[in-house]
Amino acid sequence: MLMPGMPPRWTPLSQPMELAEDSGDYYRDRNAARYPTHPMEPAVVAALSDAPSQCDSAEVDLVACSSTLGNLVRFLRGEQKPFRILVEEIGDTMFFIRREKSPTEKIPDVRGFGHTFPEHYTTWDQSVKSSTSHQRLLSYSFGGMRCFVRFEADGYLPAAKVSPPTRQTNAKAQRTAAATDFDDLLSTLESTTVDTTETPVATAAEGLEIKSAGAKVDQSQIFDLKTRSFRRKFNQDTLSDELPRLWVSQIPNFVLAYHTNGVFDDIRVQDVRAEVTAWEAQQRPVLARLAALLHCIRALVWQNPARRLELCHAADRPGILQVRQQLPDAGDALSAEVKARWLSAAGVLEAKDDGASVGSDTDSDSEISFGVHDGEEDFTDCSGACGYCGHCASVKKA
Repeated sequence: MLMPGMPPRWTPLSQPMELAEDSGDYYRDRNAARYPTHPMEPAVVAALSDAPSQCDSAEVDLVACSSTLGNLVRFLRGEQKPFRILVEEIGDTMFFIRREKSPTEKIPDVRGFGHTFPEHYTTWDQSVKSSTSHQRLLSYSFGGMRCFVRFEADGYLPAAKVSPPTRQTNAKAQRTAAATDFDDLLSTLESTTVDTTETPVATAAEGLEIKSAGAKVDQSQIFDLKTRSFRRKFNQDTLSDELPRLWVSQIPNFVLAYHTNGVFDDIRVQDVRAEVTAWEAQQRPVLARLAALLHCIRALVWQNPARRLELCHAADRPGILQVRQQLPDAGDALSAEVKARWLSAAGVLEAKDDGASVGSDTDSDSEISFGVHDGEEDFTDCSGACGYCGHCASVKKA
């Protein structure tokens, strides 16, 4: 892992050229493929190394990745994409771990130009030339919780191409989970592998090697990138589809590249901060339910002696979030060494007894559904400043 690392720089071609279509094998979860035993651990190690004073587990309520939070947002918006998330409490912090069928599960039938386009239109700095991805860690508050959120950045725009960030004046927007002060964001790089050939998978015994390389890049320069065929230019609003993900990761710039038979002759580099803020305002009921859901999950974790749960949204049970016991072999969010460092940063001398997980991986222990408030317990515990009252949320135990 290179720290602080840096994302690739936007370096568009002077003249369009025909690119080859993607080919090869690509992992569904790069981080798990590279570090399957503890896929969130490199991000935690980076935070402990770069900003230990901010890693007090009594102050950090949630450590998650953009995928797990994005899945919960999609669930609350009524989308039927299935997912699994492992939840573990360490100290006073919940850890959300993405769970695929296998750490090395690959994306089938990869098509398009999502990999070859950035190879030609972005450039890694010489100091981080060996990098295959750039992982960043945001620190922001949402729904009364302080969250660390890891996400992958596609690249950054040179400073001259970025408009100065403007401070939000909308009071409601200020109460949401927006990382408005980009200078305070943590920036890390987690070197992961997405080569077209098989690569060795790290094990816990091999440990994590950290090298110093790169330079911190301000969050205001980060962009997300999508490629599309020109046929989808007029019948699909790609930006609108991506706004939930841009909101979770607080990405302010969006590169949308249209191609005709592999030639990209329409490339749009957009400042999308206004669009993300507008989406946030429009989705306020959904975000209120998200805040309530996170507090509900924390309450359920506290009720479990093992302090571990699994969340599952199955394709055959849309709209129902199943809460299960973890199987004993589900593994730990962090290795014993890093767990001790996390607890030490909080001044905790001894971890809570998290016991052995018991139960079935297939039997649902409880279910969560969100609808009109019917007078049941409010799990949000929101403050007046947060703005998320939680009155749209109800929790039903099976």
